[in-house]
Amino acid sequence: MSDKEILSFLNEWENVHRDPDNWWVEINFEGLARAFQVTFKERILPDDARLSFWSKNRERIKRSIYARAIVSAMHERVTSKQFGVLDKCFDFCEWVLSHPEQSNENEDDASLGDNSREPPGWHSSRRAVGDFVGACLEKEVNVPISARQALASLLDKLCTQYDRRLDDGEPVLLNRDDQLTEAINNTRSRALEDLVDFGYWLRRNSEDEKAETPEVFAILEKRLGLECERPLTLPEFALLGLHFGRICGLSRKWATQHKNDFFPQEAFTRWKEAFGNFLKYNRPYRLAFDIMQGDIEFALENIGNFRIGSNGTTNLADTLGEHLFTYYLWDFFPLTGKESLLERFYEKTQDDRDRWSQLFDFVGRSVKSSGKQLKDDLRQRIIEFFEWRLEKKEPSELRKFTFWLEAECLDAEWRLKSYSMILDVCESVDIGISIQVGALRGMLQDHTAMVVECFAKLVDRTVQNDSTNYIETDNARTILQAGQESDDAAVRQNAEQARENLLRRGHFDLLDVEN
Repeated sequence: MSDKEILSFLNEWENVHRDPDNWWVEINFEGLARAFQVTFKERILPDDARLSFWSKNRERIKRSIYARAIVSAMHERVTSKQFGVLDKCFDFCEWVLSHPEQSNENEDDASLGDNSREPPGWHSSRRAVGDFVGACLEKEVNVPISARQALASLLDKLCTQYDRRLDDGEPVLLNRDDQLTEAINNTRSRALEDLVDFGYWLRRNSEDEKAETPEVFAILEKRLGLECERPLTLPEFALLGLHFGRICGLSRKWATQHKNDFFPQEAFTRWKEAFGNFLKYNRPYRLAFDIMQGDIEFALENIGNFRIGSNGTTNLADTLGEHLFTYYLWDFFPLTGKESLLERFYEKTQDDRDRWSQLFDFVGRSVKSSGKQLKDDLRQRIIEFFEWRLEKKEPSELRKFTFWLEAECLDAEWRLKSYSMILDVCESVDIGISIQVGALRGMLQDHTAMVVECFAKLVDRTVQNDSTNYIETDNARTILQAGQESDDAAVRQNAEQARENLLRRGHFDLLDVEN
């Protein structure tokens, strides 16, 4: 078929039906569009004459689903790093974005679909343009810097034009309290993410790694503030909060000046979406504390509103505590006292002590993952933190010592003494008992007396509370045997006590462990 015949066929075809030989196969517009997309990519894009025909006759395309197919074909060509017709691709995308997305005032109005002719809906085609722009900015693709102006123009439109789902409050996912998921499933909010990527694409293609990216901030300023034509929606606040750290990387000065637009404390719901996603998806870093300290303190004052959402997401109070501990570790504020944001965190969560245990567990996991080496000043602050928490004698918190016990960057004797004190405070043990016993065995050779003492206390707790936690026989046997062979009578007594308690629990395989 010639291009003219193809265009006529696409416009006139309406024979949606099921294959008479295979009734489960539907012949529809989507299938025809996919076939056209393949043809466009393989036969038309490489041919300047044929491509010019479609550029000149694009207004004659009656169903936008075929415009979407053209953009998708261009997308595939770009991802294969074929940049020969980029200018014509950008021109076609500009034409697509010249068609605004219609407002669906009547939910039953089928004319808004991209299969329709009167009038066609442009939602899917506009989304395809957004995906095409995102592909151009990927590191693996990295289109030439000559595309700067064209990409900026497309992003300007994508980031500022009307988006029905966002502006009319039509969520993509019903009954799901997750604004970030909404953001990544809408065209305009996704474009804001691409806009940040555009800034870093400019940096990658510049001789100056700190080159200015004025287009990014010019577009953002069109959307910031409540007085703009289209104020940011909750999904957009969520997404920009996530990427605020990267925006700071493009310009710390600009980000600081506009921080309140991203995190409006006077509008708590918007602020929570932005700040919550900033916390969850940005690791603590020094620049962030300088810029965000006011919001961190505001979060502490409102920590009671940080609860697990209906979609089961992590409690934001836990993430806030993790950030605060890191900043304490970096000596941004003291452990206790009026200036300590960490102590304020504990004061604000007095009635929600699960937050205490979650933070104690987080610190243990972090210290364990530090390996064998740790700077002396950091080690000292960690020890001071532990001693402070031990003084509070909160069993639900101290039970989370499992990963502390495995932290090789802390002195083994200190870990064992600390563990022994925790077992004196806690009437029950954490579910990680098998891990704890394994850690004890690893320290047995150099610290036999302390290991056997801790093991005896641990087994005693499991018997008292009728715990069903599993203790590996091989680890238990090794520890008991070392205790029974000790020259110290107290060590032998602890080993025998542990053995008797294990026998009460049914570990008859330990009957042969005797003096």
